[in-house]
Amino acid sequence: MKISVNDVFEPVTELSLLSTMARAIHLDEKHDALIVMDLTDPPRKPYSIGLEEFRVSLVSGDTKPVVMAVPEFLLVLEEDLDERARRDRDQKWALIAPLLDPAYPGQIFVHGEMGRLVSDRAAEAGVQRKTLYRLLYRYWFYGQVRNALLNNYSAVGVGSRNYSADKPPGRKPRFQGVLVSPAKLLSDIDKKCIRVCYALYVKNKKSTIDSAYNKMLNKYYSEKRLSKNPENEVVLLPQSEIPTFNQFNYWGKQFFDDTETDRGRMGLTKWLKDCRPLSGTVRDWLRGPCHQFEIDATIADIYLVNSYSRRMLIGRPVVYIVVDSFSGMIVGLYVGLEGPSWNGARQALFNAFTSKVEFCAQNGVDITPEDWDCRHLPHQIYADRGEMLGAAAEGLASGLGIDMGTAPPYRPDWKPMVESRFGILNDLTGIRWLPGGVAAREKERGERDYRLDATLNLKEFTQVLIECILHYNRFHRQPDRLTQAMMNDGVEPTPMGIWRWALENDLIQPNKRPDELIYLNLLPRERATVQKGGVLFRGMHYLCEMAIEKNWFAKARRNGVWAIDCWFDPNSAAHIWIQDENKEFLRCDLRRSDAKYADYRSDEIYDLLEAYRQVPPAHKRAERESQVGLVDKVEQIVGNAMAEKKLEPAAGSKAEAVANIRENRTEERLLEREQATVPDGIRADPVQPDAQSPSIVRESYAGPRTAQVIDLLKRVRPGQPK
Repeated sequence: MKISVNDVFEPVTELSLLSTMARAIHLDEKHDALIVMDLTDPPRKPYSIGLEEFRVSLVSGDTKPVVMAVPEFLLVLEEDLDERARRDRDQKWALIAPLLDPAYPGQIFVHGEMGRLVSDRAAEAGVQRKTLYRLLYRYWFYGQVRNALLNNYSAVGVGSRNYSADKPPGRKPRFQGVLVSPAKLLSDIDKKCIRVCYALYVKNKKSTIDSAYNKMLNKYYSEKRLSKNPENEVVLLPQSEIPTFNQFNYWGKQFFDDTETDRGRMGLTKWLKDCRPLSGTVRDWLRGPCHQFEIDATIADIYLVNSYSRRMLIGRPVVYIVVDSFSGMIVGLYVGLEGPSWNGARQALFNAFTSKVEFCAQNGVDITPEDWDCRHLPHQIYADRGEMLGAAAEGLASGLGIDMGTAPPYRPDWKPMVESRFGILNDLTGIRWLPGGVAAREKERGERDYRLDATLNLKEFTQVLIECILHYNRFHRQPDRLTQAMMNDGVEPTPMGIWRWALENDLIQPNKRPDELIYLNLLPRERATVQKGGVLFRGMHYLCEMAIEKNWFAKARRNGVWAIDCWFDPNSAAHIWIQDENKEFLRCDLRRSDAKYADYRSDEIYDLLEAYRQVPPAHKRAERESQVGLVDKVEQIVGNAMAEKKLEPAAGSKAEAVANIRENRTEERLLEREQATVPDGIRADPVQPDAQSPSIVRESYAGPRTAQVIDLLKRVRPGQPK
């Protein structure tokens, strides 16, 4: 086994040549000698053992090599040494350097030479021999380096001082130059009291050191005296028996370090988010693009208007973005009123998994597939717990084979990529300065309400975000994302550059899942009702061939409505999807009377219909006034009729009053016909009789003919008693 100078060895068995841990300081192959020095305190004179015999001891296992930690005072750089320490070290080295002449290595270890050389050097330098021995031993003890002669201050000081009442710690207290009574000499019990009460400050977000000190005095260093007052009087002990505030603060910091105090004061959640130690980045364990997507939502700082009517405010939209953790590429976007929830999250995921050309075209932005070439499924998706803990999210794993990761509550630092993208997009869009942007912090009293300036609708705001994302993906530079292979190929440190390089090098798994399968797992699902007019969903009616063939609407009219599951696209109200018996998707189209809503989002139409269903207060009041007036008019009409009825003689009996209802009805009907309003020119003028012609007796409409009709009605019908 090879043995080198400065190696350290330790005995294992009693057969070892060493009695304690020792360092090899010189090898003499010619004379088969190994000079070792025991690493004991205080250091002792080196001695010689057989080299070959020591090697045999190593091979047999009686002795083993060990590794010693470098002493703390040796872990210093030359440029970090101050001038005084460097000068002191060099002076010591100058004393022993002649004894370690490299021209004659090992001369000092020859039998009888060490004493002679040390005596001569002591006489020459004018120092005592023990000074040289001490420096030589120190030099060999610490590995034969010049810095071994530095002063070791790591063990300097007194571990625990013994104080007394006559000699208290610290300087003598003075007030305006006059000595005052010294502070109390703290006992172990006092320190325990300080530890208990200082913890009230460490583990409480609202408490202060002063309040913790007061609680300690109230609990341990005060007494309550009964007095005539209804409340007890609290009196502190004499000052000489109370720890001072400085003592409380000093010993509290000795018991609790700064890290523990910060963790307790800030709370574990906030400390883990803002102050925890960082040992790496999220990209350290990723294989490449599409390994992990991060998704998160935020409420945009802008108020929008309804697409159907710009006079209707719809509040602030929800913005979901999906970011590739490796490249920083924004791969998916959703802007709407859904969420933050899973229904909104999977709209963003569907956008991330499919082509963006059609999506951008729907929002008025024309792009080519190369401008935003992100249509791939990741291996893992990381999101907040609330959005992923559900049956719909479980379907994402089972249906598309994507693993899900969820961040703990209040830990956005577990999704650093997507969290930082919100800030970048806010800076790019200047969202707070758009019409309707939330600028409350800059708003002064009396200024115009920024909500009244809202102008953009969902489609226009989505268009703004699309343009910003295209700019970000193409030009945002982050050189620290480049790997060595990317640098060799000259890849631009932008999300688009990294993404395209990964595509060219087959590092991204292509998306081979059909859109129908993605729809099955990502489209939001709600309940719709089958009614006589169609499938009713969010106030709109939809039709499909299957429902018509199976007479769904006729059955609903006869037997009543029933509920079914439907899948819908929040970006368009033109269609919904239902499943047949074979679990295949069937598209339902808007009924012709509702086709006017096809170009709008379903949530906008729903809000619009709900708004029109609500009756304005002015209309309610006018309707109520009309109802009150109607009651008065009806009562007036009835009152006039009752007055006229009283002027006519009453019937002799009930039978007489109801006996001639049919005849009276017939006579009233004939009179109604005669008095019916007829426009001029419809009927011919009556013929005037000639004076010379015989007179014609004109009977009235209710004359003999009427009597004949009445007689006919009075005839007894067959089968009735006469």
